[in-house]
Amino acid sequence: MIKSFCFFLISLLLLTNSNGQSKQDKKLSKSLDELIPKRLTEIAPGCVVLIAKDDKVVYKKAFGMANTELNIPMHPNMLFRTGSMGKQYTAIAILQLVEQGKISLQDSIQKYIKDFPSKGYTITIENLLTNTSGIKDYLSEISNPSKQKETYTPKDGVDYIKDEPLNFKPGSEYRYSNSNFYLLGYIIEMITGKTFENYLKENVLDKADLKNTFYIHPEKNIPDMPQGYSKFDGKIEKATLQDVTILYSAGALISNADDIYKWHQALYNQQLIKKETLDKATTPFKFDDGTFSQYAYGWFVKNIDGSKTIEHSGSTDGFQSDEIYLPNENVFVVALYNCYEADMDWQLLTNDIARLAIGKTINDNFNVKENILKSYVGTYEVTLNNINHKLIVTFADGRLFIEASNPDDRLPKVLLYAKSESEFYMKEAPLRFEFVKDANNIFKIVTYNNRGKDAEWIKTQ
Repeated sequence: MIKSFCFFLISLLLLTNSNGQSKQDKKLSKSLDELIPKRLTEIAPGCVVLIAKDDKVVYKKAFGMANTELNIPMHPNMLFRTGSMGKQYTAIAILQLVEQGKISLQDSIQKYIKDFPSKGYTITIENLLTNTSGIKDYLSEISNPSKQKETYTPKDGVDYIKDEPLNFKPGSEYRYSNSNFYLLGYIIEMITGKTFENYLKENVLDKADLKNTFYIHPEKNIPDMPQGYSKFDGKIEKATLQDVTILYSAGALISNADDIYKWHQALYNQQLIKKETLDKATTPFKFDDGTFSQYAYGWFVKNIDGSKTIEHSGSTDGFQSDEIYLPNENVFVVALYNCYEADMDWQLLTNDIARLAIGKTINDNFNVKENILKSYVGTYEVTLNNINHKLIVTFADGRLFIEASNPDDRLPKVLLYAKSESEFYMKEAPLRFEFVKDANNIFKIVTYNNRGKDAEWIKTQ
């Protein structure tokens, strides 16, 4: 009798908890079902979103169209190019070799790339992993017509990168560069004697039991892949996809939402590397002055309204992807979009999805009077290392926007959110902007990054 009563009580408790969780999940689903379609129209024809809480998928849906010309709807299991999200897979491949004693994080890259010119400093494997090498980004900072090709071998890619001067002393700054992870792929080949693709499949993808994650082969027809699009000047058109030999180990993978979550589980179940290695891989790089970067080994470490995130996005012709893990809440979010767009609305949407998933509300902007916002409009300049940089502040539809005129500054036009009448922030990166008046009663912008004060920009127009 007592045994039966205990069984009944446990069952009742389980049912109550299940129903409570179900109500919470239903509320989340309702909120997301309203939010995503409303925002998606400005981002992509379609998307897939998956959310897992406490190791259980609680939301998985497709929205919009996979192909607008053929009127094919998106479905949840479709495969997407994931772009730079693949950098973490390259990082894990390197860390496996570290655990095996075949490479050290403090090894110079010249140990494995014999003809990489000396730059006057040691560039380490860790510098590549943490984007602190100072090596220029081959996709955005290097233009060398004499070395440009339709397709590249890994050695061709290294030769394209290697002769450029450094942007800064290795280890002294963070600057995102696809070149770092391209070089890591080549180093994997030098150590293992295998192609990057084969090593990755045998030692990373297969070990994580990823059945729907592949290295891109353009000649193969993939029936479950949506059409990729690009958005320029508000117009969406079919995208011309980048050649896989250009992407290589910096972002040449295809995957779907289920496999990306399975990958996350494999990492935290220690199927690929030890726990202590993963902990190090998801800890921001520490500079000599005691401050921290926003980047670890293939992951950004940020926060959403105070909740720590371990995350990475991917952006390539035709597709954009975003994954966010909130370790304290044990919530994992992945969103896949079949369009490239430069204004970062896709990341803002994914961040808001994550906010709702952890029970937070989508932030309302602090209200600043229109005349005050308009007084900030103008061009602000600063000269750093003999290079002139400009920030352009504009006002439209009651909102303030900022963009950098120098492409190397990598700041497209983004919306500014107010913390007060004079302090603003952007959601795409940990940057803050403060408008202050100088001795002549003219506004200047003081910028702050995650290491503190960055620069003072003087208003020139």
